[in-house]
Amino acid sequence: MNAGARRVAAFFGTYFAYVGLFSPYLSLWLNGRGFSPTEIGILVSPMQWARVVGPPAWGWLADHSSPRRVPRIVQWAAVAAAISATLLLLDWSFWGLFAVLCLMSFFLSGQIPIAESLALQTSKGDLGTYGRMRVWGSIGFIAAVLLAGLWFDRMGVETLPALLILALAIVAVSALALPARGAQLHDEAPVGLRLILAQPKVRLFLLASFLMLLAHAPLYTLFSLWLEQNGFTRTEIGVLWTLGVLAEIVLFQYQRPLFDRLGLTRCWVGAFWVTALRFGLIAVSGGGLFLIVIAQLLHAVTFGVHHSASMALVREWFPGQAQARGQALYTMASYGLGGSLGGMATGWIWETFSPEATFMVAVAFASLGGVVAARAAKA
Repeated sequence: MNAGARRVAAFFGTYFAYVGLFSPYLSLWLNGRGFSPTEIGILVSPMQWARVVGPPAWGWLADHSSPRRVPRIVQWAAVAAAISATLLLLDWSFWGLFAVLCLMSFFLSGQIPIAESLALQTSKGDLGTYGRMRVWGSIGFIAAVLLAGLWFDRMGVETLPALLILALAIVAVSALALPARGAQLHDEAPVGLRLILAQPKVRLFLLASFLMLLAHAPLYTLFSLWLEQNGFTRTEIGVLWTLGVLAEIVLFQYQRPLFDRLGLTRCWVGAFWVTALRFGLIAVSGGGLFLIVIAQLLHAVTFGVHHSASMALVREWFPGQAQARGQALYTMASYGLGGSLGGMATGWIWETFSPEATFMVAVAFASLGGVVAARAAKA
């Protein structure tokens, strides 16, 4: 990798180290605070809701800023998020804590769309180069989730806020080294988002992305709590999350031959059906280790293949001067609307029916997403 690619890779590593603390362990921290599964689903949702409002604003700011200022936008947003995270040290009521998490999430919501646009620019569309950058996010996640699991088993999950503050401070430092965004070509005619969204394949792509993250909501919201209730320790929970990310790392390293052989859209559509299989295995596992391990290994496809294919489709279907906004729209439709609505529904389904029912609903949404994705591929 060249110097610019290494800098983007370092940012991915630090940012996803933060995610490795937040996503697997926030539900355990909230459970320790006495919140119910339904309340936990609502409290986790700000990270997703912010991706509805935040990415378009951050994407517009990046697209209308000078190339040298784009990394500074990411840096100051990370500083603001770290300052906001200090509020977690206080004893908040349900709605007070919800407001704090909304504030944190807003400042974080634009970081990955901007970083992804820088990664795509740096890789020049080469999925091999992109994968070698993006894999460092997986490595950062693994390091954080494993070390945190060991730490929480010994020191208690109530120390999570302090670790989040530290992680966000490191993210802010790594943002200093991000490469400047490339200048747009002057002979490139501006294209409005309305014209881009008029294409059926783009609308279907965004709908399929929404359904994919709707399906993933039980994983990102309450999977760790489900594992804990099935007798797994926090260290073992960290290991199981790590197993999935290790599979993702292998995929990122060798994805180029896979995409060359099968084709971009075929890999993208196939990821939806593998997602349905994955959550079906979890639903029928009864907490059995063998099926859970298989399900976690499928993360290589359900996240790795799907994410890389989605990034390539954004690059292909959104012109250069709309790249950041294209990333923002993808993030808004998938992680924003899909993740937030799914997270809130997951807690309600958990309490109303059963934890396993949440994973069966995920199977249905992933299957529907596969149908929509197949139509997008043919549009």
